[in-house]
Amino acid sequence: MAQSHGFRAIIDHLSRVQKMADAVPRNYGIDTPLKTHEIHLLDLINSNPDANLTELSEMMWTSKMAISNLARKLQEKKLLVITQGANMKELKCELTERGRIAVDTHNAYHRMEQVYLSERMAQYSDEDLAFVTRVLSDYAQYLEAYAKDSTIL
Repeated sequence: MAQSHGFRAIIDHLSRVQKMADAVPRNYGIDTPLKTHEIHLLDLINSNPDANLTELSEMMWTSKMAISNLARKLQEKKLLVITQGANMKELKCELTERGRIAVDTHNAYHRMEQVYLSERMAQYSDEDLAFVTRVLSDYAQYLEAYAKDSTIL
């Protein structure tokens, strides 16, 4: 039973640290600091240039209103332009040059992060990494089931 409690404490700690890291605005090569959810929306728009706001909200697992508000803030920061889609209700986004610079810088950060993490992971054996992968995969499966079924206890 102590193992279960210890695992939950580790997951909760990781979640808190991730939330703290995500809350810190970062520069991303432009003069406007961005929070994680802002740069991730820009990156998603860059990767899915034909997606409308509804599709973007589904990809980010959040409401259309939240994405619409976020897109408008990013438009005010001159990082994207919101345009009319195929019909009057459909809105699409296109990155500005500043938005593309931010996304490119963000992607460069992820490449550097991958190098750092690869170096850190080299200190663990294949068996250690396989064990952690299994544990996190099992937990992810539980969370996916929990997200789909509100009656799970």
